[in-house]
Amino acid sequence: MSSYLGTFILDFMSTDFKKDTDIATALLSQLKVECGFDPSLDPFAILDPVQSAGWIFSKLFIAGQFVEKLYDSNAKEIDKAKGKKFSDKFVFWLSIKLKDRGCRAQIKLSA
Repeated sequence: MSSYLGTFILDFMSTDFKKDTDIATALLSQLKVECGFDPSLDPFAILDPVQSAGWIFSKLFIAGQFVEKLYDSNAKEIDKAKGKKFSDKFVFWLSIKLKDRGCRAQIKLSA
């Protein structure tokens, strides 16, 4: 990916926050290693949650440089993902990766 991306800010919505954040953290940590991202940097963060109406809401921040590395390593999968814009395709791809690991959280680009 030739252009520089800003930080992706995702809404992270869950009914089982502990389990879902553990899965998300494990997946993103594994992807960090697989794509060769600098191990001394923290390319993602999940904010403290807020609970409302049975759901737990948080924000997931993913550094643009990490997204670029992930794209470099997974371009074919991401390009085939549902969505018109790159950001939509990336979020859809990531949500599938999370679901494949048993994460039931819903993620979407923050407005």
